[in-house]
Amino acid sequence: MANRVKHSVNLRALIFTALCSAALLGAQLRPVRAQGEKTSEASGPYGTLLIRGATVIDGTGSPARGPMDIVIKNNIIADVFPSDPIAMGRVGGAAQVATPDRIIDAKGMYVMPGIIDVHTHMGRAPNDYIYKLLLGQGITTMRVFNVNSGKPDDMVAEKRKIAANQVNGLRMYVYPFWQGDSPGDARISNPDGAREIVREWKAKGVDGVKILGKPGLYPDVLRAICDEARKNGMGVAVHIGQDGVYPMNAVEVARAGVSTIEHHYGYAEAAFSDRTIQDLPPDYNYASEPDRFLYTGKVWLETDLKKLHGEEIDTLLGIAQKTGFTMVPTFVVYEGNRDVARVQTLPWHDRFTLPAVMDFWRPNPEHHASFYYHWTSNDEAVWAQMYRRWFDFVNDFKNRGGQVAVGSDPGSMYDLWGFGTIRELEMLEQAGFTPLETIHSATEVGAHALGNDRLGVIRPGYLADLVVLTQNPLEDMKVFYGTGVDRVMPDGKVQHVAGVKYTIRDGVIFDAQAMLRDVEEMVRQAKQKPAKSN
Repeated sequence: MANRVKHSVNLRALIFTALCSAALLGAQLRPVRAQGEKTSEASGPYGTLLIRGATVIDGTGSPARGPMDIVIKNNIIADVFPSDPIAMGRVGGAAQVATPDRIIDAKGMYVMPGIIDVHTHMGRAPNDYIYKLLLGQGITTMRVFNVNSGKPDDMVAEKRKIAANQVNGLRMYVYPFWQGDSPGDARISNPDGAREIVREWKAKGVDGVKILGKPGLYPDVLRAICDEARKNGMGVAVHIGQDGVYPMNAVEVARAGVSTIEHHYGYAEAAFSDRTIQDLPPDYNYASEPDRFLYTGKVWLETDLKKLHGEEIDTLLGIAQKTGFTMVPTFVVYEGNRDVARVQTLPWHDRFTLPAVMDFWRPNPEHHASFYYHWTSNDEAVWAQMYRRWFDFVNDFKNRGGQVAVGSDPGSMYDLWGFGTIRELEMLEQAGFTPLETIHSATEVGAHALGNDRLGVIRPGYLADLVVLTQNPLEDMKVFYGTGVDRVMPDGKVQHVAGVKYTIRDGVIFDAQAMLRDVEEMVRQAKQKPAKSN
């Protein structure tokens, strides 16, 4: 510890910078055209859309079945039934409908609900770039904690543009950071003021609140936020943070009534049996990110595993039955902590990562979460051991009835939008989730975490958010990746195939591969621009 390089960073300044960065880097998007009109990347929604002959993975955890036909009217799934080669226009038994406005021949393909990523950020790259990366890989819904300026009004405005099909984006749930309408709002530190802010945000159209450490984690303030949010049909997402983990560990935060706990913080601390607060070295500095990230991993090696898997999970499950509490691990964003070289050389960075984004990620004490300027093999070993315990804990929580949703926390630590979401699916499998459990977490569980009971399942009456794939995701989650996958053909030749063909959001059909080609072109052009001189 004594030899560890010390760099202090003003955390509030970093958060404010992150919230504002999208405003500086945002770009004008190409809007969706009039209803039903086709473009190179998007079309619809259609009066009637028929997806014919697909194998359906419905999102509930049920096994795949097919061939099935799916009828969509505008943005709603109207019917799902076994394909009939004689009466293709049939809907619901003998009932007939007029010729669909569009038919997608999905014979030999797979259809599942769109992926829901409940932990995302904007900024550090143009909105258009981010949306295309996500839609191109089957993600249709995002819960986002900062858009454009990060202020509630701007975030809600972006959400409404997407809902009106003025912007080619994802279904968006906005959860502004807990700082009031502007930094310095004193009401964020007292219960009555907190209730006022929640009510004001509800009136603006905000969907929930994102809390990062104090003052939102003051016990009385958090309870007031959660109570007022629940009264107003809003959610609360909490990143506990080391500055607030005592007394508000994961059990106490869940007990306060939050919707989700993000990341891994607070769980290990809730299972201490020989102390109440983590034993940190005398020269530890919370503002030094190499220190902070090392010890937030190391705490998992100090917890009481018997208590963690026994009393703690029992308590969390009891709370979840009352509140609907959901765990959002975001395994992917910390993966570099156990293997820096791997995340720095991921195969998609060359084609899909903008140079400015990669530059921000490179080790730099002036940038948040770019702390690999002093990260050793010893540190990686701590996190490798931590991951084994973290995986087992999350899997055990799921196996005993807990809900685990998919979140990727993109934009930091070499975690690229879209690719990080798919990597999170792979890591759920590594934790012990079956493929069907993984898809369930990415669809229906995510919808429940957002409070939407008409999303995340292929079922009549549900919203038409779907992914059409040429390959079976239950065999290999890698088929979602924008880089595609290699398949050996019957003649022995290797063929490179794209897994995601169409992403459908609210009945609008997006050509996934066209969007990914657009991203590649953005990256190519950015690399051709001369570097700015200092």
